[in-house]
Amino acid sequence: MPSNLPLVSVFMPCFNQERYVAEAMDSVLSQDYPNLELVVGDDCSTDGTWEIVRQYQDEHPTRIRAFRNDRNLGITKNCNEILRRCTGKYIAFHAGDDLFLPGKLSTQVAAMERGGAVLGYHDIEVFDSKTNRTLSHWNSGPGSRTPVIGGCREVGRRVIEDGTSFMAAPAVMVLHAAVPPEGFDERIRVASDWLMWIDVCNRGLGPVIYDPSVLARYRRHATNVTSDHMRYFDDELVVLALAEYRYPNLAHSVAKARCRLQYRAAILHLAAGQERIGRYYLLRSMWNPKYTLKAPARWLLSVLGLTHLLEPNHTGSKADVK
Repeated sequence: MPSNLPLVSVFMPCFNQERYVAEAMDSVLSQDYPNLELVVGDDCSTDGTWEIVRQYQDEHPTRIRAFRNDRNLGITKNCNEILRRCTGKYIAFHAGDDLFLPGKLSTQVAAMERGGAVLGYHDIEVFDSKTNRTLSHWNSGPGSRTPVIGGCREVGRRVIEDGTSFMAAPAVMVLHAAVPPEGFDERIRVASDWLMWIDVCNRGLGPVIYDPSVLARYRRHATNVTSDHMRYFDDELVVLALAEYRYPNLAHSVAKARCRLQYRAAILHLAAGQERIGRYYLLRSMWNPKYTLKAPARWLLSVLGLTHLLEPNHTGSKADVK
């Protein structure tokens, strides 16, 4: 392999993804970037995922480093097992069901090297798994998220306030040296990548960069881990508590983020007919000026019995963890 190209570790957790994992690995192995290692961690799948991964490892022993946990550890602990096996200068995040597009790694590495970046990301295509139809793009087109770039501290503040909504996980590449030595915080069940990006940005030195090229495809299907906002509400609150403890100078940003989550929770509860708890979260969200006009309006709708007018699919960002 060319000695002048930095090694990239492609970080791929998987669990019960036998329908998708072969295509996901093919999308990595077909990259034109030669100096890569694909690190796959199977979290004790109960379907045929591990057999597929093991076959690929046998066929590509110098490029794939795969392991299977003896028991199901959960997302965060499995991610730490993968992270401990990554040896590259850069880590490119993947999942067992998403797809890298041609040229992704070479394009990102060139940009990271050129800019001395701590973290880089790009636009991605969101597609329907059943039909292969393009649904949207993450950072361009109708309903997309505006990318945030600049100094890592400023972007780190925005990651706290806005969550991971503006950068999809399969688009992210980080400088390995900027990853906290302790890895993913195992007190967080699912949303640990949110705290990871907060840590990388707030502890790193260098810019966060964005490439408008569409270099990956995000698969939308019924089993996406982040499809249920309320299930992970407590998890997200833990992220914010830890962020406030680690970065007390960003307490104001943490407070704004709590209001954002509470406002989203309010709309979801009201739309589900749970008026009492929905109103409670509306009150909690009123601290943030962004919601001081919206919250009373939603309160009034709930009192008038018009919660059917609320649209839970348009209530805020989602955490990009799978």
